[in-house]
Amino acid sequence: MERKLAEYRARKKAETEAKKPADRVIQNETKATSEDSPAVFTDTPELKPKTCPESPHTEDQSHYLLNTICGRWLQRVTLTHLTLLKVLLWLVLLGLFSELEFGLPFFVISLFYWLYEGLRSPRARQPGEMSAYSVFNPDCQPILGTLTAEQLEGEMGYRPIANR
Repeated sequence: MERKLAEYRARKKAETEAKKPADRVIQNETKATSEDSPAVFTDTPELKPKTCPESPHTEDQSHYLLNTICGRWLQRVTLTHLTLLKVLLWLVLLGLFSELEFGLPFFVISLFYWLYEGLRSPRARQPGEMSAYSVFNPDCQPILGTLTAEQLEGEMGYRPIANR
């Protein structure tokens, strides 16, 4: 098992070394294009009202929300009609069950349902897709305190541990 893990680490290291020059080229191209164009979309001068003189200060204020984390999140997240209807239905049902004095059980059951829906995956992980473990431990280094199969067998007395 340790041999396979060492081979895997060597293969991953070779892959990252092979990708590094390509990543540097992409980063250089991205930096060059980002220096030429602004990061946020600007309006065309024909569509802007000419009510006040143009200054860099007023332009920065118009895109303030787009530059914040919340603004970028709001641009990515789209609240669909179906989601809105689900939330409204849940609120109506919560009100109904609260009126019938079953609000707390309804809320607790809803929490368990949301937990179930949030934790299950809608599809199986694709080959090559990173797992949660490999995202935070990219080289698959042993975590302190973990027990390997060889160490367990040695502790149980099946065979001696070489480095004891």
